[in-house]
Amino acid sequence: MATMITSECINCGACEPECPNTAIYQGGVEWQAPDGAMHAAISNDIFYIVPEKCTECVGFHDHEACAAVCPVDCCVPNPDIPETHDVLLARARQLHPGESIPDDAPSRFKKEGAAAAPAGNGQAGPAVAAAPAAAAPAAKAAPAAAPAPAAARPTAVVRGRVEKPISRPGPPRPTPTFAGELPGTYEQLLADLGASRRHVRSLAARGGLALLAVGQGFLGAMSAGAKQRLEAAVADRRYFSAQLATAANIFLNLILYPVALIAFAISAGRAGFFTPRLANWILLGIALAAFEAAWRLRESFFRGVPLADVPQRAAVYGPIVSLVLGWPVRLLVGTRGAESTSSFDGFYAGQDHFDGKLERDRRYGSIYRLEDRDDAYILRVEFPRTLPPSSLADELKLPPEMPDYDYELRVENGSVVVHGRMSDPTVRKLTAVAPAFPPEFTTRVPLRDPVAGFKHRYRDKTLEVILPKAGA
Repeated sequence: MATMITSECINCGACEPECPNTAIYQGGVEWQAPDGAMHAAISNDIFYIVPEKCTECVGFHDHEACAAVCPVDCCVPNPDIPETHDVLLARARQLHPGESIPDDAPSRFKKEGAAAAPAGNGQAGPAVAAAPAAAAPAAKAAPAAAPAPAAARPTAVVRGRVEKPISRPGPPRPTPTFAGELPGTYEQLLADLGASRRHVRSLAARGGLALLAVGQGFLGAMSAGAKQRLEAAVADRRYFSAQLATAANIFLNLILYPVALIAFAISAGRAGFFTPRLANWILLGIALAAFEAAWRLRESFFRGVPLADVPQRAAVYGPIVSLVLGWPVRLLVGTRGAESTSSFDGFYAGQDHFDGKLERDRRYGSIYRLEDRDDAYILRVEFPRTLPPSSLADELKLPPEMPDYDYELRVENGSVVVHGRMSDPTVRKLTAVAPAFPPEFTTRVPLRDPVAGFKHRYRDKTLEVILPKAGA
């Protein structure tokens, strides 16, 4: 019977990386057929198993891997979909055409001491039962003619640390061209677009953006994430830049902190307005502002990291500014573009292997960023960088770096579609045994405005696509 997940599922996600067929999906996530077609989610609330892709782990394990790791025992056979060993083995071969799955592959139907799997017509039982008796004479005759020694089947036995070879850089791959691609080069089109600029027509909008540019010193007190989101929403660094806002706030604090301490000293009776003691409070305010600036930019102050690579941290009063000014400004500016995120860091697959959640999401094509400009979209999709943890990778002595994917790119139905495929035959073997490693993925990113075409480049495991807007 095909396996199903019952309503007792607690959405722990332990089963999903164990499936050798990528048949398990999180609730609400579309599932991908072997031909790359996407289908609506079977369940929106809990993890679910696609019957068309489930082989009950026949061909890979002698047990159902999802049921073995489920903490609440909610992975159970589906009584409405009875299936035999032969059917499941044929499906495994269909799902993994690049793999050689032998007839004696692992199967829960062939576990020692278990009953043989019944065939569809119910006639296979006696034939299987008679097999041991027929094999007995052959076993006795074996000593008379010793067979030629067969090559031992390699087993993945890894003890301690395994040193993997460093991959040699291969020749640069040719850049493919797809239907709808614009002439010229990516770099030339990017230079022609120039810096992102907002096309503001109304006088009120121009006044609001000018006011935003003047107030960068105050908004620079917000957290790094809030400033980056605001910069992406404005999409024009003439009016707001996270780095410029942070620098302006640091200089503004050299005035604000002394003024605040002067007001405190006078109101508390610690100093008069024209007394010499007031200078001590001014120096204290300047010292506090300088100390805070050094702490906010500590990587640059103490380790010489360039300012462009330093996190743009918040000031002491940053949360108040975010509450009073941050979200109202973002609400008025609006939200543009899209970006995917990872909910947690990852998990340990074995004693020494850590599989990062970010890297797992890259294998599904789920890590991307869409920049929405007035004149174009710029899409960046991150491809996997490292191989997932697997004893088979150690056995095959594969380097840790992930080979480049083959990819296809097209624009259809108001979306840009990226289809990635692992074509390396050796690495493709890992997709059958490694957790959360599908051989292919398809990413669809909706576009709000029509585009006139696209131009792309692939470098450093990142696919970058420029899509000029129609009429821009």
